[in-house]
Amino acid sequence: MSFLRLWLTGYFSPIQLIEHLKSKPAPQWGIFASLLRGILDSLLIYLPVSLMGRVPPTPSYLSFVPTERYYFALIWIAPFVLLTEMLMGSVIIHVILRLMGRHSDIDQIINVNGMSALIVGAVLVLWDWVFFALGVADQYILGISHLVIALWAVAILAIGLRRILSVPLWLSIVLSITIIPAGLPFAMMFMRSPF
Repeated sequence: MSFLRLWLTGYFSPIQLIEHLKSKPAPQWGIFASLLRGILDSLLIYLPVSLMGRVPPTPSYLSFVPTERYYFALIWIAPFVLLTEMLMGSVIIHVILRLMGRHSDIDQIINVNGMSALIVGAVLVLWDWVFFALGVADQYILGISHLVIALWAVAILAIGLRRILSVPLWLSIVLSITIIPAGLPFAMMFMRSPF
């Protein structure tokens, strides 16, 4: 199954996605998926809002990037920030599993985590523009809606941990949820709400 078909499979059958993902090159497909998710954000979110002259609602924490140019900077840094966040989450899962004395495969975790980020991230791009079209300009409501939609990524990752690494379902869910608050401080440092 091609990368594109596998990506589309994730929208209607996460179990089938995981079954096919087992045999794909790991961690290459997960890393590529995560970078692609970042590129989608860069080109379809941050480039347009930069061209619109919008300014982020939260000031820049990076002294070398002025707030009024931050969306332009995100065009270039978003893919790497999102990749780093995905890798951090994957490492956290791997380390917790190893500390518990369980079998783990970091390459497979990266593949599943990267694909789930792409599947859900592409939907978030569309969601953000729907949010903007409705005239709702509140970064907190948008952020909360992202967390709700992220439960879909939690489900995909939990299925992957269960089916590929034989992690008990309860632990798969806990690990998948754990990486959300673990990655939030890093994301808050670099990323900005587009609206």
